[in-house]
Amino acid sequence: MLNCFRSSKTNLALALGALALFSGCRGSSNTSAQSKPQVWVWGSKGPKLGQFKGPRAIIVAKDGFVYVADRASRVSKWTKDGKCVLNWMAPVVRNGRFEGPEGITDLPDGDLAVTNTHANRVLIYSPDGKLKSQFGSYGMKPGQFLLVTGITADKDGFIYCSDYGGQFDRVSKWTKDGKLIANWPGHGEGPRQFRRPCGLAISKAGDLLVADIANHRVQILDKNTGVYKGQFSVQGRANGQMTYPYGVAVDGAGLVYTVEYSLHRVQKWSSDGKKWLATWGGPGRLPGQLANPWGLSVDKDGTVYVADTNNDRVQKFHF
Repeated sequence: MLNCFRSSKTNLALALGALALFSGCRGSSNTSAQSKPQVWVWGSKGPKLGQFKGPRAIIVAKDGFVYVADRASRVSKWTKDGKCVLNWMAPVVRNGRFEGPEGITDLPDGDLAVTNTHANRVLIYSPDGKLKSQFGSYGMKPGQFLLVTGITADKDGFIYCSDYGGQFDRVSKWTKDGKLIANWPGHGEGPRQFRRPCGLAISKAGDLLVADIANHRVQILDKNTGVYKGQFSVQGRANGQMTYPYGVAVDGAGLVYTVEYSLHRVQKWSSDGKKWLATWGGPGRLPGQLANPWGLSVDKDGTVYVADTNNDRVQKFHF
């Protein structure tokens, strides 16, 4: 573990350019009346500390730091003003091949849970990068994973994971020490069936939100029983529709945010998902534009942090 010596902030000119960009968006990039966010860019492509290789998972933790996991199996710790303060490597498997985590969350006790996706396990870290424990193994039986992707935790410390593989999809519930509490498999397009579930979040009402990627929707499940309680969005490119949503997050007021990999955008919804509120982003490399974003997280005040995956950076948006 090494301290990061580099941080990437947008200067004033970039921020003003981003505001102009956002105010002039068209099509799928239109915002609501709540437009012209401030935007900051963190990092760049590279192997150095404070740089990224395809960041995919991000969490604004309760300790006030932002944690990011990328394809190079790195986890980095950032201040909210874009300074990298710590960097560590997740385990590397399969003959030295780097396997990047696809999910990260913080737990009520301050530790972090990271999905080591291709190693079929969940890793528990301290905030300073010490690996404390892990659970999971390869397989389709309860208590195992295929490709474990999304992860979140509730206020009681229960951990929720999504995994998939071929005709197999499921969401599961665990204790921090790896005891399986519930297993909810289902492949398909019906209620509580999934086609590559990924990002997870807990709603204001205490339900589990599941980004159901290839069904182009977010499903709402009872986090105790797994019972289907509804969904929002249908496939499409218009505001209030979705195409391949990879991530979902909830802010302090309970408002819901989704990020779409193929449409390069973020959408904001009411707490029950029934009302579309805003859209921003759009394809590109400029500040405020996105390239296949994978994950997002939201601070209590509604500041949005996006893993801008194929731009090899993180973007921070504040209205």
